[in-house]
Amino acid sequence: MLELAAAVKSAEDLDKAVGIVANLIGKLKAKPDLAAQKLAQAMGEIAKTLQVVDNAASQFLSLGIDDGALAKNSKLLLDIDGGSLSTEVQRGRGHCEVIGTIYRKYLDRWFYQAFSNAEYLEVQDVFRKLDNADLDAFYNLAKVATTLQAEASAVLDSVVKGDEPDARARVLAALPVLRPLRKAISKTMQALYSMQSDFVDITGVV
Repeated sequence: MLELAAAVKSAEDLDKAVGIVANLIGKLKAKPDLAAQKLAQAMGEIAKTLQVVDNAASQFLSLGIDDGALAKNSKLLLDIDGGSLSTEVQRGRGHCEVIGTIYRKYLDRWFYQAFSNAEYLEVQDVFRKLDNADLDAFYNLAKVATTLQAEASAVLDSVVKGDEPDARARVLAALPVLRPLRKAISKTMQALYSMQSDFVDITGVV
């Protein structure tokens, strides 16, 4: 059985972090600053991580959901078993040091001017956590690819033995485990996409 509880919690934690920023967008609009472009970049680092992890889950599940996928997409199964998902996630995910640098250089001053003291401290805490996300939230999400790689190895063993029903069953067994993770990711991605237009409004840059 796949164990992705840490990844789901990390996705939910990122959703809360994004939600805190989203709830204060009105305050930022009232005090526009070109730093909004940098805030968009920082949020983009979160989006990159969530997107590559969701793509990894989608690729793995496609092997069991589509009829005959294990036979048609044998190369995909071999690639996942060989570590392709882990490579894609590591290459495509965001990095917390980028978020931390952006916050310290561009956002901290803006937030201090735009928010009340309580709001400023709340957002400061959010970005402090994001600054260390490579060690927890981003790390836990990136481990999803490693977990799926191990599961793909078991699926491949069944395929090699000619037991395709068992192989497909193993892939489909991951669906209820991956579903809450993908739902959490989707919720956060929707919030991030919604914020993009706000950043454009704040900077006046199209």
